[in-house]
Amino acid sequence: MKQKAPQISPNKLYASLLKKKNESDQQQKIVKSPVIQGNVYINSLRNNQGQLKVDAKKSRPTSGKDLKDISTVLLKKTHARQNSKIIETKENSQNLTQSALQLLQKIKAERPDNKIGQIQTSKEILQYHQQLIQKQYQKLLDLSKQTEHNQLQQQQQQQQQKQKLFKGPRSISNPDISTLQLCITKAHAKSIPGMLYTGQTKINQDSYKLIQKFGTKENDWYLQVSDGHGTNGHQVAQFVQEILPAYIEQEVMEAPYYYDRDKTINNIFKQSFLKTNEDLLNSGIDVTYSGATTVVVIAFENILYCANIGDSRAIIGRYDTKLQVVELSKDHKPDCFLEQARIIQRGGRVQAYSDEDGNPIGPARVWKLDEDVPGLAMSRSFGDYVASQVGVICEPEIIKHQLLPSDKFLVVASDGIWEFLSNEWVIETVNEYYKKGDAIGACNKLTQAAKEAWQREDEVIDDITVILAFFK
Repeated sequence: MKQKAPQISPNKLYASLLKKKNESDQQQKIVKSPVIQGNVYINSLRNNQGQLKVDAKKSRPTSGKDLKDISTVLLKKTHARQNSKIIETKENSQNLTQSALQLLQKIKAERPDNKIGQIQTSKEILQYHQQLIQKQYQKLLDLSKQTEHNQLQQQQQQQQQKQKLFKGPRSISNPDISTLQLCITKAHAKSIPGMLYTGQTKINQDSYKLIQKFGTKENDWYLQVSDGHGTNGHQVAQFVQEILPAYIEQEVMEAPYYYDRDKTINNIFKQSFLKTNEDLLNSGIDVTYSGATTVVVIAFENILYCANIGDSRAIIGRYDTKLQVVELSKDHKPDCFLEQARIIQRGGRVQAYSDEDGNPIGPARVWKLDEDVPGLAMSRSFGDYVASQVGVICEPEIIKHQLLPSDKFLVVASDGIWEFLSNEWVIETVNEYYKKGDAIGACNKLTQAAKEAWQREDEVIDDITVILAFFK
């Protein structure tokens, strides 16, 4: 019969286990954790714990009371472990939360101030962009106003410089300020047809143009007289009367305000005359032996520019101590030295009609070198295709004139006036009407006097056209 093992009381068993545990702790130099708020921290090495578990199994109690005591102890240890883990988890969570908050605060502190980040709603976003657009528009508006202001100042400075260049008579107190600004105050025109040798009234081949407020200014004027010749001379003169002023006015309107007036006006005249002649050659009008002379005067207040081709003429009546003539144009006759030299160089010849004995009759004329055509009595004109092949040109001669206080009136007329009436006689006649301010009476007087002169001197009467302008 086997001998029963002695029974060990639970208390002794527990004491034995504690003793062995203390010895193991001393060997490993491990100190027990302190008690934290009633919860025990039990830390031990895994090998020791494993050994304790083996020993516990070897001396596992068998009675119910012992098991109860042991389970109570183990339960307390389990609760201690769980509580320790909960505390560690809470502490770690709090640490992580604090670190995250610190990081966010640091990023917010380092981030530049951004207004868009403060916008919370789509309405605020829309308002914000509208404000940006309004600010940008205001900046552009301010910049535009500043640019306009600078340009205005520049224009005023340039205008002052031009006034110094084109100034009228100076005062004693301030020699740089003009005390008088002359301009055209009154103008009138008249044209009458000539008469054939049969006594019949001919087609009037003259035309004229008189424009007040030429361009944009009230005191700017445009005066033009064209004298046609040849079979279709009346068509040529009418064509020039319509086309040439339009070209010139368009160019003047497009010219910048601060332009170099003299240079620009010269270019405008030359280009406009050339364009008009090109259009005439392509117009369908037969200009083989037909053309027109033209004289133009543009008055920019007290500055006059005269452009002329042919033998129509413009003069000024000036009264200082006595009545004087100021010529604004020069007649382009074929026997003038420079004109004749150009014609000969281009294969033409200059010669007047001649009688049976070879004596010259009438004015010098342009002929082809080997033919007796065209017989033109001027060296510059519009049209005249045959004559243009031997040196007759349409480039105008341009003269500038600044009005003086002694300048009284302007006369622009076709050669129907100038053929038998001298410049001196014309200004003396017009001056009497100028004193009365009667431009219409002056025109009537000149046309009638010219007609009578033609009747005395010739078998025919040329067309007669005149424009008068009074200065004040």
